[in-house]
Amino acid sequence: MKRNIDLTTIKNFILANALTENVMLMLHPSNFEKLVKTGQNKVKSLRIAGINVIPDDNNEINEGEIDILEVRFN
Repeated sequence: MKRNIDLTTIKNFILANALTENVMLMLHPSNFEKLVKTGQNKVKSLRIAGINVIPDDNNEINEGEIDILEVRFN
């Protein structure tokens, strides 16, 4: 079963996992496109509740999944 990923899903995921800006979320490209498809402009990243959301360009994430990437600052 494929899970629909929308803005509410992302916000609930962030809250449920107590995520901070030290992470980024990565989505399957089709899920990302559905999430940002609001106009003619192509979007490469999105920021929700202070967390960047990006598409998976390496085909590592299955459709309907959300992956957490740790961001390290020097």
